[in-house]
Amino acid sequence: MAAVGGVRIAVHGDLRLWHSAEVMNDSVVQSWSLITGWLARHLPRGLDHLQPPASSAEISGLRDAMRRRLPSDLIAWLGLNNGFGWQADFGRLIPFLYIPMGIEQMLRYREMLQGITATVSPDRPLSNEQDPAGTRSFDWLDAFLPIGDAGTDCLLFVDLREGEHHGCVGTFDNESDGFSIPEWFSITEMLADVADSLTLDQPALQDHGRRLHAATPFPTHPAMGWSPYIDDGRLRWKSVEV
Repeated sequence: MAAVGGVRIAVHGDLRLWHSAEVMNDSVVQSWSLITGWLARHLPRGLDHLQPPASSAEISGLRDAMRRRLPSDLIAWLGLNNGFGWQADFGRLIPFLYIPMGIEQMLRYREMLQGITATVSPDRPLSNEQDPAGTRSFDWLDAFLPIGDAGTDCLLFVDLREGEHHGCVGTFDNESDGFSIPEWFSITEMLADVADSLTLDQPALQDHGRRLHAATPFPTHPAMGWSPYIDDGRLRWKSVEV
C-alpha cells in the first residue's frame, strides 16, 4: 500500500499505477486550491458553508454503501472538503447548475432516486447496469453516485460502472432523457476545467460541447461551452460558442 494525499492505494507490484494516482491527486489538490482561492477573492461568502474534509469513516461508509470501488481522485477531493452546506447561496460552482454535495447528501439523493426507479420500473431489469461506464442510460443506476445538486430534477453524478471511463462525470435528468454522454472523464478533469475557467477567464466544458455537437445527427447550433460571470453576488454561467 502507498499513501497518496492521505489516501492509501494498492500498488499491486506496478509503480506506474501508484504514479498515475499520485499525479492525478496532486492535480485535484492544485485545482481545488485555485477554485477556493478564486472564491476567496471574488465571492468570499461562498466559503462560509464549505464543509470540512470528509473523515476516513465517512469515506469508508460511502464505499460500503456503493459496494463499488471509488476513484482515487474522488476520494482525494472528499479529503479536501465534504461539499457545501444546504444554506450555500453563492451561485453554481460546477457549470452550469451544480453545487458540490457532501457524502450524507450524496447517499440521501441516491436512495431517493433508487426509490423512484423501483416505483416506475418495478419489474424491468436495468440492463445498463452492466454496460461500460460512460455509456447512455435512461434509468438511474445503482452505479451512479450523485455529487452535485442543481435544486432541480437534474443531478451531477460519478459513473462507477467498470470500464475505460470508470469515474467519469455526467448529468442525469430525471424528467428528460436520463444520461447521454460524460461532461468530463474524471473528477480530476472536471476540477481542472472549472479552475481554468474561473482563473483564466475561458469557457468550461469546451471538449464536452464539441463531443455533443459531433454526436448530434443534425445540429442546429455550433458547439457550446460555458463562461462564468458574477451577477448580483452570485456565480453564474452563460453558454458561448467554442
